[in-house]
Amino acid sequence: MKKILAWALALMLVLTAAGACAEAEDAVLETLAGLTWSFSSGAGAWSTELAIQPDGSFTGLYHDSDMGDSGEDYPDGTVYWCEFSGQFTLAGEADENALILRVEQLQKAQEDAGEEIRDGVRYVYAEPYGLSAGDEMLLYRPGTPVSALPEGMLLWAHAMDPETPATELTTWFLCSPKNDSGFVGEEAFADVALPNPWQDMTAEQLQQATGLVFGVPEGAQDVLYRYLPGEGLAEMQFTLEGDEFCARIQPAALAQGELMNISGMYFAWENEEAVEVGGCAGTIGEAKTGSTEWVELCQWYDAAPGLMYCLSVYSTDPDGLDLVAVAEMVYVPVQGDAE
Repeated sequence: MKKILAWALALMLVLTAAGACAEAEDAVLETLAGLTWSFSSGAGAWSTELAIQPDGSFTGLYHDSDMGDSGEDYPDGTVYWCEFSGQFTLAGEADENALILRVEQLQKAQEDAGEEIRDGVRYVYAEPYGLSAGDEMLLYRPGTPVSALPEGMLLWAHAMDPETPATELTTWFLCSPKNDSGFVGEEAFADVALPNPWQDMTAEQLQQATGLVFGVPEGAQDVLYRYLPGEGLAEMQFTLEGDEFCARIQPAALAQGELMNISGMYFAWENEEAVEVGGCAGTIGEAKTGSTEWVELCQWYDAAPGLMYCLSVYSTDPDGLDLVAVAEMVYVPVQGDAE
C-alpha cells in the first residue's frame, strides 16, 4: 500500500511539474506573439521579418532588393523573395540568461526554386534567411547584459554604439549562432505604420533626381541604388569579390580639413590614417565586429561642389583589401554646386 501511495505521489508531482512547464511555455510564447521581429543590419535593402503566434507557430518574409539588376522585361530591378512558415517550441534553458527555442518545422511558400516577372520586377525565390529547420535558437529578454550574448551578435542586436555603449539589452533578442543571425523583438504598434523613407532607384533615376553619380567598380555585382530625400543622401550598395560594400554621397558645407560621418556606422575606429581619394583629403579606419569579421570605412570631402563621400565594407580580410583603390573607382568628380 505504501508503494502504491508513493507512486501516486510521484505521478502527481510529475503532472504538476509538466503543467507548470506548459504554462511557462505558453506565457513565453504569448509574450513573443506581441512583438514584431526583424533581422537586418540596420542599413541596407534586405531584412527577414517574423510574426509569432501564441501557440509558437510563425510566418515570415525575407526580401532583398537589387534595383540595379534590371533587364528589358524587368526595368524596375530584381527582388530576392521568400515567404515561409513554421513552428517554435520552448526547449529549455541554455543558461541563466537564455532560453532555447527550437525550430520544429520550416516550410517555404514557394517550394521549388525559380523566378517570375511581375509588374516590371523580377522575383527570384530564395531560401529563408536567418533560421533553419531543427535549429536551436537562443532567446534573451530585455535587461540581459550584452556581455552574455554570443560573440558577433552585438551587430544584429543593434547594440554597437561606441559613444554610448550598451550594457544591457533594451529589447527581446532571438539569435542563431549557427546561422549568424539575430532577430530583434520590439513592441508592435498596430495603429502606427512607419513608411520606409528610402527610395529605391536606378542609377539614371538617381542622377536625374540629384545630379549625383557613383562609379561602379569593375567586377561589382548586385548593385543597388537608393536615395533618402529628407537628408539628400544617396547610396550605392554592391558586392565585390565576396565582400559587401556601401558607398554614400551627401551635400555638406564643411570647413577645410573637416569631415562628417555619413556612413551610419559609429564604431570605435582603429588604425585611422589620412588618405587621398581623387585628390580629396580623407581618412580610413577599421573596426572589428565579430570573431572574424571587420568593417572598414574610407571618408573624403570634395570642397568644390560641397559633397561628402564615404565607402564602407564588411570583410574577413581587411589587410588583403585596398579600400582606397575601390574608393577611387567609386568617386566621380562633380563640377560646380551639388543639387
